[in-house]
Amino acid sequence: MKAIYSFLCLTFLLASCARQPDNYELLEGEWRNVSLKLIQHTIANGTTDSTLTIKNGDWDSILQMKPIRTTFSSNGTYMSRYYNLKDSLIFESGGHWHFIGDSLYLSSDEGDNSYFFQVLKNNQARFVSRLDWDNDGQPDDEYDGIQQKQ
Repeated sequence: MKAIYSFLCLTFLLASCARQPDNYELLEGEWRNVSLKLIQHTIANGTTDSTLTIKNGDWDSILQMKPIRTTFSSNGTYMSRYYNLKDSLIFESGGHWHFIGDSLYLSSDEGDNSYFFQVLKNNQARFVSRLDWDNDGQPDDEYDGIQQKQ
């Protein structure tokens, strides 16, 4: 009986220590925006707030572009590519990425941002941040987006 108990304890211990993929492994590859909610506070330092909500399938009609495609490489670099409705590249931005805990840090020539990174079901992840979306110099805009790993 003691041997069976020891065997079961060892089995549970090994099962609980089984290596799970970390955020670095999960993030590597191409991701595409699925949905986003953006609350812009005090647009251009004014008194007006604005909310932009894009649901799955609405990118074409609302933003007149395809969902953003971001590739995270294992060497710690990333590239975001923006395509118009005819699949022509209209803009790209890249830089470096790393994690500290559950926070994803992106740094580029355009600036640095940190995102709360939450793994969801079906190869999706949630990215939440406060950033300067409206370029008014204040990182007061709330970004909450879902992306799908390709």
